[in-house]
Amino acid sequence: MAIDDIPLPHDPLAQGPIAFGMREAAPSRPGEAAGCVDTVAGALPAVRRLADISTNLTDAELTAAARSALAHMQQTEALVVALTTDAIDRGLVASSTAADAAQWIGRLSRGESITAVMGEAGTGAAGPLVPIDQEPSAATDADPEEPLQVVAGLEPGHCSRLAKLAQACRAPKNALVLDAIISGRTNTAIAATALHEIGPVTAILPGADRDELLGAFLCLPPGSGAKAVRELTRRIVARFADDDQPDAKEDAMQRHESLSWSNLPNGLVRLIADLSPDNAEKVKHAIQAMAAPSPASECCDNVHHNHRTDEADGYAHHDSSKSKGEPDLRTPGKRRADAFTELIRIAAQTVDNDGQTKSAGTARIVVTINYEHLAGVLSGLGYSQGGVGMTPDTVRQLACDAEIIPMVLGSKSQPLNVGRKRRLVDKELRAAVIQRDRHCTHPGCTRPPVMCEVHHVKYWWHGGETSLLNSALMCSTHHRIVHRDNLTATVTDEGVTWHQPGEGVQQWSTGAAS
Repeated sequence: MAIDDIPLPHDPLAQGPIAFGMREAAPSRPGEAAGCVDTVAGALPAVRRLADISTNLTDAELTAAARSALAHMQQTEALVVALTTDAIDRGLVASSTAADAAQWIGRLSRGESITAVMGEAGTGAAGPLVPIDQEPSAATDADPEEPLQVVAGLEPGHCSRLAKLAQACRAPKNALVLDAIISGRTNTAIAATALHEIGPVTAILPGADRDELLGAFLCLPPGSGAKAVRELTRRIVARFADDDQPDAKEDAMQRHESLSWSNLPNGLVRLIADLSPDNAEKVKHAIQAMAAPSPASECCDNVHHNHRTDEADGYAHHDSSKSKGEPDLRTPGKRRADAFTELIRIAAQTVDNDGQTKSAGTARIVVTINYEHLAGVLSGLGYSQGGVGMTPDTVRQLACDAEIIPMVLGSKSQPLNVGRKRRLVDKELRAAVIQRDRHCTHPGCTRPPVMCEVHHVKYWWHGGETSLLNSALMCSTHHRIVHRDNLTATVTDEGVTWHQPGEGVQQWSTGAAS
């Protein structure tokens, strides 16, 4: 089934809403569950043996064996999720010697003995009530001290993914996900990604039915993978999001942003960031501005050094900037990583210098936006050169924050004008603004200068100049609110006084005056 053929929630083209029945306790014969345990355990020797003698199979037998093995692999992973969910619910994981469910899975995957994992007190604990004539599993009759042989174990990341999925499936609202996994209608990768995506999607679509959204994700055929889930997410949001409220949509996505990191086996550290489109665009442009190839110079080996003969950029280099003629051999990924770490270095230097930024580069952004959208007459988005939609509030804020070239379009999408390139507020003016304002100037906010930006009270894109009497120190949160709520202020040599809309003060931002 193609992604475009998947019925979406409330899709008029669909036959009806997607429905998954909640899985009920399956009826079983006395001893059937224990017999299944024995069958699964008994299959291990055959699986290992077949791997040794697979060269003796015919082509048809080999193909059939591979198909069966892959089916078993997927269904076995689903079984692990179901067993882990049950183990958590029973308190088996909590009473074991494992620190958490991920470690419980990991230790069992390495074939540790039952006694080692359950502990001495746990091996004799009873499970749920069963018929008195049920035969015990032969697997439980085996020596609990005896570990399994020839078991390599799962990677910690794999164990963590299965454990998180099992934990999530315990919630009644996710019962249909567990049902889809166990029945084979979906795989664990799709299920995990669907549960990860459902929070941000429901925030953007507050009126949507959660079960129907999950049902749309789970309609993806097994094997589609996480990428297909993300593509379907974009389809759902594009179809049902309220385009008349792009700022509300951006705010909802920002509430679900996250940043995490994990240690890789090779010693590197992986950073994972989930950002809203506006914030992601800021990060990408800042990195790309410093990630271009940089031929080697006789001045120094620092690829981000501007190779000037002064110390204005914070580097004490006075040698010639003549190029060595050697190409930049770094991969694109390495150049982006270098740019990212250099940006962090600059930010750290800002903290150390009480907000006095010494920058080795600038973030230049070209944003295309209709004048009606920029002025707030119509709702709509601006677009970066990379095609990412940016809310008008963000475009107006970037005119304060970044070196921006706004390209304003007319009603027929023709360029009306291409704005002049504008440099960031220089360090001398920023120092003067900090000296006057001391902290964020929004009423009630005392965030220090290191957490603040310099805002143009009369917007630069509307002709506002870069000067002390047109500047106000603002933390990033209130900077966004000022642009969102069309606030302006009166600035004097002594400080900044903010005005609410309707107080009779000239507005320079959105609305008819924009």
